[in-house]
Order: sequence, then structure tokens, then C-alpha cells
Amino acid sequence: MSLGAKIINCGIKLSGIKKKYLLPEDEFLNEIKKMNKNRGFYLPKDKKAFYKEHEVMGNKCLIVQSSEKLSQRAILYFFGGGMILGPDKGDVSVILKLMKKTGCDIWFPMYPLCTKSSIMDSFEMVYECYRQMIDLYGGGNVSTCGFSSGGALAIGVATYNNTRKNKLPMPRHIVAVSPGEVPWKDEEKAAMKKNNRKDMMVDYSFMEKVEKLERHGRNDVPDYMIHISKGDLSGVDNIHFVYSTDEVLYGAKQCFIDACKKYNVKYSVRERAGMFHCYAMLPYFKEAKEDFEEIAQILSE
Repeated sequence: MSLGAKIINCGIKLSGIKKKYLLPEDEFLNEIKKMNKNRGFYLPKDKKAFYKEHEVMGNKCLIVQSSEKLSQRAILYFFGGGMILGPDKGDVSVILKLMKKTGCDIWFPMYPLCTKSSIMDSFEMVYECYRQMIDLYGGGNVSTCGFSSGGALAIGVATYNNTRKNKLPMPRHIVAVSPGEVPWKDEEKAAMKKNNRKDMMVDYSFMEKVEKLERHGRNDVPDYMIHISKGDLSGVDNIHFVYSTDEVLYGAKQCFIDACKKYNVKYSVRERAGMFHCYAMLPYFKEAKEDFEEIAQILSE
């Protein structure tokens, strides 16, 4: 393990972030509310790219391009945060790197969080982003990519598409980094629990809390929006997974692989030992740089 990775691992342990998941629900949500005060939509003022503020179904979306002219292809990019935590300014720097390495325009939607609405609203908003992108760039020219809960949405765009009467073309590529998943099989739950001691950032207890938050009082939320690996992947060409073998969500890997096999989807899995949750979204140390480069290479093809 590189020195950079060891330093960040140590910082995460010292931060005590994992302990927040053990708080009672009301205290936990108060902590999330405090954190969200400094998060959300951010329109950069620098000249590193051409930035646009776009509105989709009443929610903001940041569009990042190399110039005012549209690129031939685009990426619908989703932040993580368990469907309850918004993005911070650091997400924009990652998007900028991805845009430069892939040559693609990036759409970065501020999808509705489940602190205020159900996950159905999140799915509807991101799917509308995808529809607008298909209109602009054409079928086969839009990929999806996301981290954690964003990885779930990157896959979810395709499964939601399969429920629509008038389906859109499927994403060119799907890259899902540690995709979020409420476990639904005993084996999956056991695998997540097994990794709980090793995961420095996320506690398994959140997997037991998040379903209630995602439903947000609604009883009509489809299973595939909660248990992402249950979704219909018919027509999907390829999905690329990235995991740390030491994180709780690594326990969902086999369910996703089984889903890919069921629907004849080509897939690849990149995994690293000793890394923290979603390490590849911090491409500033050796392991993360290497795997971020691989993600960018996939999305540029």
C-alpha cells in the first residue's frame, strides 16, 4: 500500500466518521443536516472549463464542457452520499479531471435527496437528465458513472429505462464504483457484516437504516430502486465495477455479478485490498490514480 493511501486511511479512522452511523436516527439525521449546509450545487468561476447551470425538473444540474461547443459524447455523473448527503466542491475537481481525460461533456445532477423526498423522485430526475442528453448527443453516446449511491443510480438509469413504455437507448458504458445496495439476500447481508470491522468509513448499520430513508414514507417504491441488483438489466451492453475488498458494500458484489450473468451483460470488476470506500474518487495517491485512469479509459472508448 502506498504512503498516500496509508495517510488517508489513518485520517479516516481518526475522523470518527463511522461512529456517526451508530447514532439514533434523529441524531444521525441532524448530523447529516449540518453537513449538508456546506454542500450542494456549485458553479465554478475559474476558466478551466466551460460551466453551465441547467435545471431539470426543478433541480439544478452542472454541465462541464471543454468549450461552448458540445462534444460528441457525454457522461451522466452521479455523486455519492447514501442518498442523503449532497456533493461538495471536491466533486467538481474530479469531474474536471474526468472531462479532460475522456474528452466527454459531463452532466452532474443535484438529484433529490431522500432527506426530503423518496428515491422515486431521484430516479425520475436523473432519468430526465438522461433523456435530455440522448436528445442532444444521440443514442449510444451517453455513459453513466457514479460512486456509492451514485453508482446505484448509474445502474438504475438502465433498470428504470426497462420499465418505460418508450425506452431510450441504453448507456454506452456504465461505471459503478462501490454501488449502493440495500441487501436482500441472507448471503449478501452476511458478506456485508463480515466486512464491517474492516470498513473504515461506512458501518453496516446504515444498510439497515437507509431503506426507510429511501422510501420516505411511501409504500409504492419499486424493489429495484432499493435493491439495485434486482433490476432488469436487459439490453445493457457492459458494466464496470470498482471495489475495495475491505468495504461493507463489497458484500453486494456477487449479487451484481449474478444479475449481469442473468441478463447476459458483459462486466468487469476492479478490486483493491486495504482501500477505503470509493477510494478512486480521490485520484491523488498511487492506487486511486491508477484506478481512476482505468475508469477514464473505459469511458473514453
